[in-house]
Amino acid sequence: MHNGTAPNGLGTALASIVKTPFGYAKEYFHRRPDPSYAPNFVSGEAKERAGALVEEMRREGIVLLPGYFKQPLLGKLQGALDRAVSGHPDKGNPNAFSNLNSLEADATFYDAALDDFLLEVIGGYYQKRFAVTTASAMRLLPAPSELRTGSFQWHHDTRGRQVHVMVLLSDVTTKGQRMTYLKRSHNTYYNYARSKDGGSRFEVDVVSNPSLKERITEVVGPAGTVAIFDSNGLHSGNRGEGEIRETLTLCYVSWRHFKKVRVKRKDIEALPPQKRQVMEFNPNLVWVD
Repeated sequence: MHNGTAPNGLGTALASIVKTPFGYAKEYFHRRPDPSYAPNFVSGEAKERAGALVEEMRREGIVLLPGYFKQPLLGKLQGALDRAVSGHPDKGNPNAFSNLNSLEADATFYDAALDDFLLEVIGGYYQKRFAVTTASAMRLLPAPSELRTGSFQWHHDTRGRQVHVMVLLSDVTTKGQRMTYLKRSHNTYYNYARSKDGGSRFEVDVVSNPSLKERITEVVGPAGTVAIFDSNGLHSGNRGEGEIRETLTLCYVSWRHFKKVRVKRKDIEALPPQKRQVMEFNPNLVWVD
């Protein structure tokens, strides 16, 4: 995989030479585990299954849980998504609706964001405390598959190691608007030039290298399917004209890259202590009374 200076001009190239060593150092310390931390969200057989998924995720960068959320919760999440995105067209993507403040919009989403088993996997992967930092509900209407802009092209998320959970709230097939992920690309340290703006796009790198095809996995499955992935790995959205795709995407961070997330105080206060700690570890919560 090409990891040199992105074609962003001489200024970016020079900045990359100066800033890359500092970026590598920060990311190295970000990835170091906390030896005093151990996730304790589940026990027994569930803990063993979570541990196996953690090992797979460390190896591949992504794990899939087909049909993980089931009725009646699945129906509640689907209803919450409909309420959250209705009347909210996505300004950055055509034929799409989204709500970046999903937890504020509907408390039902906490049942997915703070699911014990998913938290066990995330905690096992990070090996340190972590918090929810974004929760985005999205509905993609049919659009031409040739649309390859923004997150609908091969890229990494420019913030180093970062765990995302994507919950499919509609059936998604290999012919639909699925996400694709390049397995075993998640441990890369990107230089400064390939961590900023257009430099984080790897569309040409992936498309022009046929040997990578066998490492590409597709996030498909029935509604309720969950993908847990490290967004430092290369991934891409894909548009298509055959299916509507509905998803809830949650981002969890540890130590770095906390973002503002709007939450209702009464919803946080109603959480069990351990789950409340996951939310309140984010110092940038925006409290809405």
